[in-house]
Amino acid sequence: MLKAITPARLGATLLNNRCQTSRTLASIGLTADFADDTPATSSQHCAHSLLILGKPGGGKGTISGKILQDFPQFRHVSTGDQLRQHVRNETPLGKEAKKFMDEGCLVPDNVMIQMVMGDAVEAIKNGQSLLLDGFPRTMEQAVALDKSLDVDMVINLCIPNETIIERISDRVGNVERSNFLLKSNARLLVCDRWIHPASGRVYNYSYKPPKVKGLDDETGEPLVQREDDKPESVLKRLQKYDMATKPLVDYYKGKGVIKTFSGTESDVIYPEVNKWLSSRLEDDVAATI
Repeated sequence: MLKAITPARLGATLLNNRCQTSRTLASIGLTADFADDTPATSSQHCAHSLLILGKPGGGKGTISGKILQDFPQFRHVSTGDQLRQHVRNETPLGKEAKKFMDEGCLVPDNVMIQMVMGDAVEAIKNGQSLLLDGFPRTMEQAVALDKSLDVDMVINLCIPNETIIERISDRVGNVERSNFLLKSNARLLVCDRWIHPASGRVYNYSYKPPKVKGLDDETGEPLVQREDDKPESVLKRLQKYDMATKPLVDYYKGKGVIKTFSGTESDVIYPEVNKWLSSRLEDDVAATI
């Protein structure tokens, strides 16, 4: 249960021109006494909560990995990984979450926030900043999280849907180029990856076609296309993401903490991410001098 933060406790943690570490500690309910045990110095890292937003298949994992490599003060908090671990270990939170998952429902925000905060407290006690990945996903979740944690930097990766679909095509079909044809007006997509369900054999008409169209080479049984592999399904998921995330992006724009990076290649986008993040962290150093 998160403790309510009183003005007196918050004021105490902000004494002596402390870094944002103290502000973040207060925001997650740690007492001023704890903060006073770790006096700030001019070399102390300011703790941040950095959120990275990006569509599935949009390079978020690649960019996150580069950030963690170049900025080791950040600790990766992946709510997806946390959720699976809690369920696997049958923790109280995991059991609560599994009830909803078994019913095909979304895990409630308050359960997800407890998971995030469990990792956040340990990280901030160790003087680390947080790299949040996977939560919040909606404005409502962001507002709820704000009551417990101050997200003060947000990276928004803006990758065209067509680029992501091509990546998924390459990844799934193990080919070097996209196997999708996009009709720009109707936005209908055609994928040529087909499987034989019983054996798992995969065929692709652009580089590994079956001997007889639509039939498995060995059994002669019909080939099928998995629902999740169909580009129409991929496109729908991406469109749903866009709809859910736009209010979240606008919310962080209103707070003045978000930076959007657009492009099609992670290796091109990341240097700009690095530059922006370095600038933000340099501002912290200047403020403590």
